[in-house]
Amino acid sequence: MSKQTDNQVLVVGAGPAGLRAAMDLAEFGIHVLLVEKRGELGGAPTRWKYHSLAPDFTPTEQVLGPMIEFCESSELVEVKKNCTITEFGGEAGNFRVTIKSPEGTERRNVSAVIVATGFEHFDASVDPRYSYGKAPNVIGINELEVMLSQGKVTGHDGKVPKRVAFVFCVGSRDRSTNPWCCTVCCGVSIKQAIELKQLLKDVQVYMIYMDIRTVGLWEKLYWDSMEKYGINYIRGRVGEVYYTGEKLLVKGEDTLVRGPFEVLFDMVVLAVGIEPGEGTKQISKLLGLRVNEYGFLAPRIPNVHFDSGKEGIYLAGACVAPMSVEESIAEGSAAAMQAAKMVAKLKVRV
Repeated sequence: MSKQTDNQVLVVGAGPAGLRAAMDLAEFGIHVLLVEKRGELGGAPTRWKYHSLAPDFTPTEQVLGPMIEFCESSELVEVKKNCTITEFGGEAGNFRVTIKSPEGTERRNVSAVIVATGFEHFDASVDPRYSYGKAPNVIGINELEVMLSQGKVTGHDGKVPKRVAFVFCVGSRDRSTNPWCCTVCCGVSIKQAIELKQLLKDVQVYMIYMDIRTVGLWEKLYWDSMEKYGINYIRGRVGEVYYTGEKLLVKGEDTLVRGPFEVLFDMVVLAVGIEPGEGTKQISKLLGLRVNEYGFLAPRIPNVHFDSGKEGIYLAGACVAPMSVEESIAEGSAAAMQAAKMVAKLKVRV
């Protein structure tokens, strides 16, 4: 039996922001139509099997698990996986949407929409300097997160790495790829480096960075990594990662001592940035939403993310800008509050 009711709110995307928005709306007693293009809920943290979240190493499932369980069991949340929105029209209070699923299409009416289409990790293969996709044992932080969640970090040959380099700002703060800062990759990399030291006691870890941006309470990660775990920091830029046949030779410039360096490593972890995904691009065209020069959804006022500038349509999470999981969850709640206010107004009119 369909759960469609009057004043139902459509939430597009079931990552941290979308899940939190759906959960908050349901707790207000509002019916939610939660549409996710993939076959699982949880967004990037689920897809990439994030082991833990910065800054406190909280297990990812401890944060996302309750929200996923709530949405999948609540009678007020209708979950539609493997679905996309293909047509959209109408006005606030009576939007008409067409949902495409493997079984076909269906048309629905909703009162408001929350867009929470998330992000994609930067594909480092487009920057040849790092040999990503060509040299073995050059991986992204997303791939290391999968290994950490499995409790086993090894190279392509099954050997445990003895020397590991993290290269910061890959696809971030780089005008040849993405000029913006991804805001979280420094903190996530340091978190992973600490977890690597906890897992592999004898591993040597080097962080090659332009600047360290561990904002707010994440700064403790930085100090602990050096003082408690002996992680090494090299301020510099990497010009090339070269596979010798046995090791990875990282060539670059140390910008503190102003000289070149060449160091052999067993594994190189690229701190790949955050960029808009295809889902954000598709939904922006369909709903007629503005995007900024970088492809993220542009709120009416840059400082008020939930305000899309279109009545009845609200924005939440990393589809607006790079951000942490904790920030995405907060933005989901903010968008849910705006949608709930609108639904309340519609009930008053009735």
